[in-house]
Amino acid sequence: MKAQIQANYEERLYSYVALIQGTEPPGLVPKLAVYRELTRQHSMHGVRLWEIEPLLHPLLFSVETDLHLATARLLEDPRRADGSLFAFLDFCTKNRSNITWKSGPPKVEVLEKQISELETRRKTINAIMSRRDKFFAHLDKRYFKDPARIYIDYPLDADDVIGLVNAVIGVITEHQWELKGSTAISVGEFYTIGVDNMVRNLETGRRKNFPGQLD
Repeated sequence: MKAQIQANYEERLYSYVALIQGTEPPGLVPKLAVYRELTRQHSMHGVRLWEIEPLLHPLLFSVETDLHLATARLLEDPRRADGSLFAFLDFCTKNRSNITWKSGPPKVEVLEKQISELETRRKTINAIMSRRDKFFAHLDKRYFKDPARIYIDYPLDADDVIGLVNAVIGVITEHQWELKGSTAISVGEFYTIGVDNMVRNLETGRRKNFPGQLD
C-alpha cells in the first residue's frame, strides 16, 4: 500500500510539473512570464505601448485570460476535480505517513503552510473563478448584455494574480525539491526576454517604417 501511494503521489506531482513548466503546450511558468512582462511593458510605456503596436492591446487581454483559465483549472474545488491542487494537498495530508521525501515523511507544518499560501489569496481565486464561470467558459445573461461588466463585478489586480500564480508554482516546486533535491529548469526567463525583445523590435520597426509617429 505504501509503495502504491508513493507512486500515486509522484505520478500526480509530475503531472503538475508538466502543467506548470511545460512548453508544448505552454505551462503556467511561460504563461506567467509573458503576462508579467507585458504588464511591465504597459506600466513602463502606458498607452504609448498601443502606439508601438496596436495589436499588443488585445494580445495583453488574451494572455491575461489564458493565464486566468490555466490557474483556475489547478485551483478548482476539490469536490469537482481530482486534479485540483487543493485535492493534491489533501491527499498528501491524509497519506503523509505513506509518502517519503528525502528527509522523511512530509511535515504537517509544511503542508499547512502551502495550503495557507493559497487560501490567503482566496479573494483573487474567487474573482478568477467567477470570471471563468460567468463569462469566459459560460455566459451569464447579465454579461451577454454587458460584457465589460465582468471586470467591474470581479476586479483583479495584476500584482495579486501574479502573486497567486507564483504561490501555485511555489507549492509544486517545493514538492519537487523535497522529493528529489532538484527542480525542473525554469523557462520563464526565456519568455521574459522574448517579450522584451519583441517590444523593442516593434518600436524600432515603427520608428523606421512610420517616422515621427512615436514622437
